[in-house]
Amino acid sequence: MKVKKTLNNSVIISKDKQGKEIIVMGKGLAFGLKTGDLIDVSRIDKIFSLNDSTEISKLQQLLTQIPEDIFNLAEELITYAKETLERELHNTIYITLTDHINTMIERANMNIYLKNTMLWDIKQIYRDEFQVALKMTEVINERFGLDFDENEAANLVLHIMNAEHDLTLSMTEKITTAISEMLEIVKCNFNLEYNEDSLSYYRFVVHLRSFVQRLFAGTIYNDSLDVDFFNHIQHKYQKSLACALLLEQHIKGKYNYILSQEERMYLTLHIEKVVRDSASQQD
Repeated sequence: MKVKKTLNNSVIISKDKQGKEIIVMGKGLAFGLKTGDLIDVSRIDKIFSLNDSTEISKLQQLLTQIPEDIFNLAEELITYAKETLERELHNTIYITLTDHINTMIERANMNIYLKNTMLWDIKQIYRDEFQVALKMTEVINERFGLDFDENEAANLVLHIMNAEHDLTLSMTEKITTAISEMLEIVKCNFNLEYNEDSLSYYRFVVHLRSFVQRLFAGTIYNDSLDVDFFNHIQHKYQKSLACALLLEQHIKGKYNYILSQEERMYLTLHIEKVVRDSASQQD
């Protein structure tokens, strides 16, 4: 592996065996090297292989414009998120999160701390990710002597979700809004307060996340439907089915998406369970 270009003392542009441009990192890896020199592979900490030349170009620009310690912090936080959530994250997060942290610090130095209008929704819909983001925010505060709160943690959650599903920030915001709308329809229909600590609520939110991602991807869930079981559900849980039909009407009208019978059945089941648990808490 040879040096194509050095960006700083720790970052080198090189090529893999297929001739695809990659970014190679390691503490002090590039010190004293010039174009064409061999890279000591034993000193490599990380190799970034992004999907296209645009992504590589963006990361190169960041690495030349942003202090090395900020990129190192972003890498540390990304590793923490991956390990804690036990999920893979798309490599574009090394671009988006690094840029976001740098902007956070610039804003804080001007004493600008922004409110996140989606904070409540994010806390409810992405509970595991929000706990991780709170810890990330705490580390950033400690490292740079700043005072960010849960509003900024909510922003970090969106970057995690973008990278988990390889989405744009605007798409993640649309998904979050759609889930929030559906939770609100169920809540108002039954005039209840969710028992947010219950397993049924957690499962309902997870189901809605998967459902709404399919909605925006334009894919329909089809499974081998047990007709007898479906008829049983319709008869036994009529109020929950009526609420599921309200959701279906909303989704069709706003998002032009038609539910399959399977999706309607699963929504009915989740609504029944979450309403039952929430109602028992209120009694």
